[in-house]
Amino acid sequence: MDKKSQNTQLTHTELASQLPEGFVEAVLTSFDIDEASVLLAKAFFTNPADVFFYPDLDTRFEKLLWLMKTNLHIRFSLARSFAARDTEGKIAAMGFWHTPGSDGPSLSLLIRSGVWEMPFRQGLRTYLNVQKVTEIQDQRRKAALKGRPSWFLRNMVVSPDHQGHRLGSSVLRRELKFVVDSSPYPASLNTQRAENVKFYERLGFVVANDEKIVIDGYEFPNWVMIYEGKNQRSDQI
Repeated sequence: MDKKSQNTQLTHTELASQLPEGFVEAVLTSFDIDEASVLLAKAFFTNPADVFFYPDLDTRFEKLLWLMKTNLHIRFSLARSFAARDTEGKIAAMGFWHTPGSDGPSLSLLIRSGVWEMPFRQGLRTYLNVQKVTEIQDQRRKAALKGRPSWFLRNMVVSPDHQGHRLGSSVLRRELKFVVDSSPYPASLNTQRAENVKFYERLGFVVANDEKIVIDGYEFPNWVMIYEGKNQRSDQI
């Protein structure tokens, strides 16, 4: 093993050891879709954007579960997963990176994932609202990046059973150091929760846009956040 490989291995081992006791790092696969979609549906059940999409409390979880499962088929095809598992092998924390410069889903992937069924399953209005919000978020995030490619963070969640143990910050701190800081690109994300803003700020993200999203008289908060990796910070000195 050459010196560079040794350094990389040591760094990776060091970062893995920073996870709280009882958790191990993991990479998710399509075999995890069912478990991951339930975790995401629970995590986003009260998320402002998803409350806007699904205002009916009684049917929200079922509809959100379908949306998450459908989106995960796309995530696993286009993005890089990261996760931590507990002692029982269950997903304790998870997230996805869309790599810098990566393309969006192709028409064939959209068809295979089942997204085309959304207007028929959940109504045309819901489908159009999801498209509008996604378009607004993408426009604002790209404007904040000023044309730069970025590591786009999606679906970063911690299981309710394991919150309060610094698992989320440990997992994401490891990812920022091992993935983003070692690359020439920043990281970016969208969030609609004020408590998430504080969480990401502690890890080095800064708010680049905090305009509310307003559609047909309904509004909810939205923050675009950017993390300037080690290489970007060095360039600015």
